[in-house]
Amino acid sequence: MTARDYARWLGPLAGLVLAGGWVLAVVAFVAIGTETCTEVAVPLAGDVTACTDTTTSSVVLTVVIGFAATIGSLFLFALRFLLLTLADIEANTRE
Repeated sequence: MTARDYARWLGPLAGLVLAGGWVLAVVAFVAIGTETCTEVAVPLAGDVTACTDTTTSSVVLTVVIGFAATIGSLFLFALRFLLLTLADIEANTRE
């Protein structure tokens, strides 16, 4: 396979990484970003409802996953550009 053959697959792969990463980020936000409540038995006070909100953690996780997907796809686009440039240099050198 030549550099152009590899470069042909890097464009769709970069798009898939970008879209898939952000979909994963949204899924992580939905899965983690909830408020969970539990009943806690306190000896003198009785049953107390304790709630934990994990929305802030899920927002941070969403940004981190989305940023990683964006950087990964930019890396693949840059690799594609580099391979096409090297293929052009090779073609011009052989002439």
